[in-house]
Amino acid sequence: MGYFFAVIRIGLYALVFGVFVVIGAFGHVLFFMSPPRLLKWIAFFAQVWARVTCLILNIQVQIEGNASIKPGSLIVANHVGSPDIFILGATFKGFFVSKAEISDWPLFSWLARLGKTVFANRSKRHQVKALIGEIKQRLNSDQCVILFPEAQATDGTDVVPFKSAIFESAVLASRPVVPVEICYHDDHQPTIAYYGDSFISHIVTLLKAPRLLATVTVLPEISVGDDRQTLSSKSYKAIHDKHMSNNG
Repeated sequence: MGYFFAVIRIGLYALVFGVFVVIGAFGHVLFFMSPPRLLKWIAFFAQVWARVTCLILNIQVQIEGNASIKPGSLIVANHVGSPDIFILGATFKGFFVSKAEISDWPLFSWLARLGKTVFANRSKRHQVKALIGEIKQRLNSDQCVILFPEAQATDGTDVVPFKSAIFESAVLASRPVVPVEICYHDDHQPTIAYYGDSFISHIVTLLKAPRLLATVTVLPEISVGDDRQTLSSKSYKAIHDKHMSNNG
């Protein structure tokens, strides 16, 4: 039965992938001379794409807290695996910050680039400064930016301390930070949402799963005014405490 789910979902997603590549390309042509309108177009259809993906994979999400956040907020969350992207994308209109390696992946890179993903290469200091500047620009355009400040996937049992550099974008843009905690509910230890050692194996497991349940908790926003280290510490504590209470 698991392989049946996988085959059907691959077929459906191939169709969805093609449709949204066309939509993204059309938006880039239509709003070539109007970047603000292009960002709104992409943010709208990116959320539709994420919701369709959750439907195809039968990812059922319960939201706790107020998901109607201020435009231009920096959304930070714990990171477990690829479902995080679909779930957060379905919950919020916003643009993701992703590791630079994805820009070289076949097919996925097209969708990521059309979706105006912000690519991060934290290994090079001068690129971190450029990354902060790009995120600041998106926030100042009243577009939310979604990122995983752990800078790695975990097995979902704990939350790794956050990297603080990226929070400088919220400080410079004078925009609030919204901590978000993701918790998966399945019988697997670790959860099937976890990347594991092999991304391909992770995707196959996800495609075969009949259903995946998750809870997204939108925690109180942290107002601008603090330095990046304080923003990082406050965000980490809020998400870590909520996550450990869920797993306790």
